Amino acid sequence: MEENAETVEGEMPARKGLISYIGRWLSPIESGLNIVGAALIVFMMLFTMTEVVGRYLFNRPIKGHVEIVEMVMAGVVFLGIAFTEKMGGHVRMELFVVRVLKGRLRLIVESFTLLLGLFIFAIILVYSLEVSVLYSIKMGDTTPLLLWPVWPSKLFIPVGSFVLCLRLVIEIIQHVSQAVVGVEPRQL
Repeated sequence: MEENAETVEGEMPARKGLISYIGRWLSPIESGLNIVGAALIVFMMLFTMTEVVGRYLFNRPIKGHVEIVEMVMAGVVFLGIAFTEKMGGHVRMELFVVRVLKGRLRLIVESFTLLLGLFIFAIILVYSLEVSVLYSIKMGDTTPLLLWPVWPSKLFIPVGSFVLCLRLVIEIIQHVSQAVVGVEPRQL
């Protein structure tokens, strides 16, 4: 092994920066949430298929199937959002940004758009936690038919938004560092 490349468990590697360390710490969380989101998609697919078969073959629909699918949908959307950002899977204006803008200008524009996204998702995080989740708990908000509490479903939104905000902060620091000092992301 190279000198200074070894790490003691729980400590940062000597040759890697804080941002790389945080990114490596965040990555399994993003992957785990993405797996949960994918499992929810599979659940929705099987649940909907079971409901259709029960309804049309046995004339026995599942009570509250629409409410259950609605509650799962928030997890499908928000649990995978940070992972998708990490993988660069969100829709972007690449034609303009990559082909027209070059060098530092491209990094500055990317940083600005990431900052705008961070601002928007920070608002979603705070609003969904305070107004939606906590209010639902306080008021005892339930689904109309099954009378299940809705706050667990609403909790997917601030959790996914929080992890996305962390990912956006990492990417903003990486882009700004590259633009200002010319530091590669792996050195941060």
